[in-house]
Amino acid sequence: MARVVKVIMLMAIGVAWSASTTPALAAERTFPLNLKQSPIDKLIKRVAEETARPIIFDERVRGNISVVTKREVTEGEAWGILEASLSMLGFSLLPSTVDNWRIAKVAEAVGEAPFKARAGPESDSFVTTLISLDNANLQSVIAVLEPISGARVTLVPFVPTNSVIASGPERAIARLASIADELDRVEELALRYRVLRYRDVKKIEDLVEARVKSMGNSARLLQVWTDEQTNSVLFRGAEESVSRLARFLERIDRPSTGSGRIQVLRVLNRDAEEMATLLSELSQSPASAKNVASIRTRGSELVGADYSIAVDKATRSLVVRASPEVQLAIRDMLEELDQPPQLIAVDVTITEVRTPRSKFLGFAFDIPLTASTGSGDLIGRLVSSPVPGATVARLPGPETTLFGRVARDTGIALEGPDDENGIPTVIPIEDTGVIQAGDFSIETEVLIRPHLIVLSGERHELFVGQNVPVPVTEGSPGEADPNSVFGVSLARTIRFDRTDIGIRLGLDAKAGREGKIQIDLDIEISTIIPSLAGAIEQVGPSFLEETLTATARLEHGETAIIGLNRDVRTVVGRSGVPWLSEIPFLGWFFTANSTSEQDVNLAIAVRARRLSSPADVVADTIRRRLIFERQNARGGGLVVPEGLPFGVLVTTREREDDAEAIAEGLMLAGYESTVHAWSSGEGDFFDVYVVSFETMADAAEAAGALMHDGWNPDLVILKTQS
Repeated sequence: MARVVKVIMLMAIGVAWSASTTPALAAERTFPLNLKQSPIDKLIKRVAEETARPIIFDERVRGNISVVTKREVTEGEAWGILEASLSMLGFSLLPSTVDNWRIAKVAEAVGEAPFKARAGPESDSFVTTLISLDNANLQSVIAVLEPISGARVTLVPFVPTNSVIASGPERAIARLASIADELDRVEELALRYRVLRYRDVKKIEDLVEARVKSMGNSARLLQVWTDEQTNSVLFRGAEESVSRLARFLERIDRPSTGSGRIQVLRVLNRDAEEMATLLSELSQSPASAKNVASIRTRGSELVGADYSIAVDKATRSLVVRASPEVQLAIRDMLEELDQPPQLIAVDVTITEVRTPRSKFLGFAFDIPLTASTGSGDLIGRLVSSPVPGATVARLPGPETTLFGRVARDTGIALEGPDDENGIPTVIPIEDTGVIQAGDFSIETEVLIRPHLIVLSGERHELFVGQNVPVPVTEGSPGEADPNSVFGVSLARTIRFDRTDIGIRLGLDAKAGREGKIQIDLDIEISTIIPSLAGAIEQVGPSFLEETLTATARLEHGETAIIGLNRDVRTVVGRSGVPWLSEIPFLGWFFTANSTSEQDVNLAIAVRARRLSSPADVVADTIRRRLIFERQNARGGGLVVPEGLPFGVLVTTREREDDAEAIAEGLMLAGYESTVHAWSSGEGDFFDVYVVSFETMADAAEAAGALMHDGWNPDLVILKTQS
């Protein structure tokens, strides 16, 4: 059947065309985009028309999709939603000819688009939504959602509008959207931390508590945590109270001062001796202080100053002798230089792609040599089956990709011995011809998949394999041996050395706070191969070592893929009927040819991400705890009928009578609404919900109408009656 190719095109004057995978925003023009269980081609047509981009696809692109957005979307967001929706159904949106795009199956687009099939074309419970963020950092939200999203969910950050495009099962997407909205609300109150350099966090807890109490009502929302492991204070609240507490911590986190010329300064992150050397060189002349040229302008007040620095390794401290003015300059410079090194998470996957591919083609037939019309006639037949041990096949085998069979009943049957019931066995004779072709292949094996957390600038090495003994012969009888009292060796000595056989991975990662992450890889793969120098008993085993060195410069979260062809071997086979297969030209019908190709490749994928400092990790942990505490508090006790799990959170109020009045107004407008009370460390609150929606798309339709009325609603999934 011929394929019908559709081209969706809307030509517009003055439209700027882009060759990037995601088109740039076009003057922030927005339009509504909500679909409920609609054919995917409806979404394709809508996006093509709104973005004025030709999209080519055929009748194979099919399936139902729901698109949920609380607000109107930009052209760039619509393009991302289309990409995510197509990837769920197993398709990719790819550049085609100039100014054109095409849709292809993922299997046809290997190496062209970074998507995997997520759902079957007939799935009716998957949805794509746009999660907009007002306060939260986009990467922080992705970091929270990814570990809990599951394999069936796709999360795509859309940086221009600080949004997340999420695709997957609608229940999972609704839960993730609720968590993202809660995270956005948590970020409405500032969360900060300070790592204490000179004071012990346990010893200042009473001071901090007293300071918070002294702030009075302005500190009503202020929450404070301490972490002994990182010696840090974390605090969250209104901007004014947070700033006041930050200034207080700045005042008390100072070294003890006095009239003496000796001070002890603590080094937190870097090597104490390295810091002492850097600070000492700042006092030298510019010509002799090449190592600190880049920081001299910031420490120019130390040039020519009279001071000395000693190192106490046990406490990672600097003992500084200087005047009070110089002490202050040294302390400020130390705090600026003593920054924690960047933590980098590196995921490496080394996969061996083995493609032992075999092909075969052959004929088999059973044809008459004599004209036989009755059971008493002499029967002569020519049977050719070139594959050893094979017969004329009646059905294709498991590895057969091409099979053809022609058979004609001759009307003659052979009678064999009687069966157990006394009935003669009848064997029909057919004129038969068969053609068979086959194709067989095996794919991949993951050799190593380490997850490493490394410090910038440090080298790490990992080995996976085994340590094998290698016999080494030293001397033989009669050979000269200066160590022997007889001057010659009287015996042969065999000792065993040990050699590592496997995969050795060396890795250097370098990164600053911003910019690209540089990954230097050294991969050494060693294997035992058949001896090339003689019998293994005499010369020992032979080893093959392969080394790959590569450097990749990646953005945060990017993946680099490196390919290496290790070996290619081809084996050609031929089998046939004796003598007949040697006849020129005609022998081809009595022959089966096969080809087996062993192609061994390595695919190496490297992904690098910046990690937060230990204090940042503690802050993220508190942030996540607040999210789930608030979510559990909000949802606790609120149960909706089974089969209607989706709802809309319309607003949150601090007064119950306000919430009840709003709910009553919504009911008069035709919505089924309810008020739910909950508490957190910030106080008592009352949520107003519109409930009883069967699908997320139904809830999104109501949310759109409520947004049009001036509300800022959120889609939620609620507990149902069991």
